[in-house]
Amino acid sequence: MINYRKLTLSDLDALEIIENECFIDPFKKEDLLYELKDNPVNELIGAFDEDKLIGFIDYMITFNSSTITQIAVTKAYRKQRIATTLLTLMEESFPKEIDDKVETITLEVRESNEPAHKLYLSNGYEDVLLKKNYYKDAENAIYMVKRIL
Repeated sequence: MINYRKLTLSDLDALEIIENECFIDPFKKEDLLYELKDNPVNELIGAFDEDKLIGFIDYMITFNSSTITQIAVTKAYRKQRIATTLLTLMEESFPKEIDDKVETITLEVRESNEPAHKLYLSNGYEDVLLKKNYYKDAENAIYMVKRIL
């Protein structure tokens, strides 16, 4: 059974393994450490099969907006709605106070990453614009937004 919880420093090594498996240009360990420990507006939620980290979502909340930095699920666990559950848990974690309510969620996804693009579209995100040469390898990014108010 898959369970979910906020990630802690003890998850750093497992997080780095998934990062390296899932991303073309993965965060370095020190970047992940910053996200876990020092970024004041950042949250990370992990998906676990027993004690094994199998996926995560990394996002920021600033004022009335949230930005998804990354979402990843290991290859062996894809197509099991884990990423959708992580997106839902992210939204459920948002502040409930009217002055702090998150109104929009934004993200960039590689133009070539069709499975991720479809995931976002099926979860209410809309294409806004194409960011040319956005990534280090000059690949374009699709900028997407979900309005939740």
